[in-house]
Amino acid sequence: MNENKKTITDGKDTFELVDYVPLGYRIWNIGKNMIDGYLPLCRLSQSQPFEGGRNIEADTLKAIKIEGAQTVLAAVGYGLATVEEMERYINSHSNAKKGSLAYERVQRMKAALPIMKQIKWQ
Repeated sequence: MNENKKTITDGKDTFELVDYVPLGYRIWNIGKNMIDGYLPLCRLSQSQPFEGGRNIEADTLKAIKIEGAQTVLAAVGYGLATVEEMERYINSHSNAKKGSLAYERVQRMKAALPIMKQIKWQ
């Protein structure tokens, strides 16, 4: 175990601090349950309890310190967690009516995109 690694803990989970999203990791959609200012990252477990399951490896959690983390978490709450996915959604729903759920999603993704583009992915 690397004794020099920096970690944060929210009382339940411990996150290793990193500067990029490691290969095989994704933004963990836990919304406001994350420590403010940090973007949580997880890796899915190799075996899932059922088709479409999303169990994670809780002992391998990582986090990136980034301004606007809660803005990103608000946008990935809809299941789209990469720049490409968000851009596709925005383009395909550009005519969404104000007040609709699609419009709300587009607005959150538009706010998150500049922050998402700052994140380094391995």
